[in-house]
Amino acid sequence: MTRILGIVSGKGGVGKSTVATNLAIALGKFKKNVVLIDCNLSTPHLSHYFGIGDYNATINDVLLEKVDISSAFYNYDGLRVIPASVKIKDLVNIEVGNLKKHVEKLSSKKVDFILLDSAPGLGREALSVFNASNELIFVTNPFVPMINDVIRCKEIVKGFGEKGMSIAVNMVNYGKNELTSKSIEKISGMDVLGEIPFDRSVVNSLVLRMPVIEYRPNSLASISFMKLASLLVGKEYETPMKFRLHKFAKKIKSLMFSEIVMPQEVEEIKEEFN
Repeated sequence: MTRILGIVSGKGGVGKSTVATNLAIALGKFKKNVVLIDCNLSTPHLSHYFGIGDYNATINDVLLEKVDISSAFYNYDGLRVIPASVKIKDLVNIEVGNLKKHVEKLSSKKVDFILLDSAPGLGREALSVFNASNELIFVTNPFVPMINDVIRCKEIVKGFGEKGMSIAVNMVNYGKNELTSKSIEKISGMDVLGEIPFDRSVVNSLVLRMPVIEYRPNSLASISFMKLASLLVGKEYETPMKFRLHKFAKKIKSLMFSEIVMPQEVEEIKEEFN
């Protein structure tokens, strides 16, 4: 059965497209057939993330009934990508509410995962992704305002029926002022599927127009995307020691510069490293 994952966020700038791009490639490394669709029609980004400039069709063409969705693929090393048009004129007369019917056509094409890179927030484009998905991963950062945005979105999603919902926390520095995953789960009522640490390699990969998991496969961010993918496919993935050491060192540093250290914080660090 094809799993349709909406990669969504309460606001822009949290790294949603970065997560969608690299998660799609990571799933492919577990031998899964993956389709990634740019559903952010107003401000499309996926073509930049992959360095795509010569595509023949877009999701805009599909929604305008110009081409069939199975004819709109761009092949990126085995990953099938459907970009969105960067031309303003291709937004005219487009009906985003038709996204679900087109996406469902792919469910019978031997596809394991369809990832929908949503527009942020609660506009029509984001709502169309809520409707078309059967699972949603909220990408957020570890701070209260962003988590509040996720909670608002969660309430709206309930209007689209029963859907699996989880959180991926991006750009984590494990600082004293950041919410922990346990706190985020308690506040939001959703499971945190994974954490992606802040990593300069991601910034460099954006400049080079290639996913970080291809640019630096052994970077901290790339390891996190592989770990996230392994959880989705139910496969074992041994987290390299350097990732565990990084997290441990960040938390120790945070405690060293903290005026007050709570006993439970020390216990959490011990538990993390054991």
